[in-house]
Amino acid sequence: MEEKDLVQRGNTLQVKFAVTNYNTPFATKTSPEYVISGAAIFQVKVIAAQVNNGHTNIYNNLIFIKFQKQRQDDELSYSIKFSSNEFGVVDKNFVSDDGTWHLVHDNKKQQYTFDVDIHMDILPNSSSFATLHGDVELTDIELRGEDGSVRIHKAVLAASSPVLRRMFGGTWRETTEGHVDVAGTSKATLQHLKDYVYLHILPESGLEQLLLLASYYIMPDLEQKCVDKLVNSLTAQNACELLEFAAKHKIMRLLLAILECVQSGAVKVNDMRDYFMRGE
Repeated sequence: MEEKDLVQRGNTLQVKFAVTNYNTPFATKTSPEYVISGAAIFQVKVIAAQVNNGHTNIYNNLIFIKFQKQRQDDELSYSIKFSSNEFGVVDKNFVSDDGTWHLVHDNKKQQYTFDVDIHMDILPNSSSFATLHGDVELTDIELRGEDGSVRIHKAVLAASSPVLRRMFGGTWRETTEGHVDVAGTSKATLQHLKDYVYLHILPESGLEQLLLLASYYIMPDLEQKCVDKLVNSLTAQNACELLEFAAKHKIMRLLLAILECVQSGAVKVNDMRDYFMRGE
């Protein structure tokens, strides 16, 4: 089994495999372990068998995939949408498990090529606060930024962040005064935070500042989603800026995801070098 055209970027993976059975009675071939967004491992396995019925060779091929979390102490759960044009599979869902091999296709070809397209996401929390997103009567806490504030429900914030849960459950000043001052943060970023904890949606811009809040308030699901979206739009032009941002604020999820993207070739080191040379 030969790997071809690997493209790995953030929470996506595209790869092709070429398989040929050289008249071997039985063989098992397994792909490398592909680490997706530093969080989960994806792998492909082909079991090929060949028998002769007295007149001709008959080939049997079974194609399996495996998808599991990289770190078992990771509190998040992940799912993937698996697609393959060759197999006629579109957005088949798999949830990270204990390493089970799942059969996705079988054929009787001696030689064939198949494509794999993976999109990984975080499984949303079973609880939903969407109906409260537009409520103003029951809001009981105010997030204050540098240029404005956002009203929100204390219970929703407490359910989303262990840091805020401890804050609201204790004798902190914010609990008695009814507001939280978020230094260095804009009203727009606070609104993006509210949109996520209620609706699980992300903005199209301003992700870096939202990522800082997610890291500070220990919201790993939001942090991972911000990282995935940033890396999916990674280019030679913004790669080094994001690397500097990740290192400065010690956001390891982003740092590792960018390095994996560069290592896989999705962003070329030579392109980054050319970009900086033009700037000089």
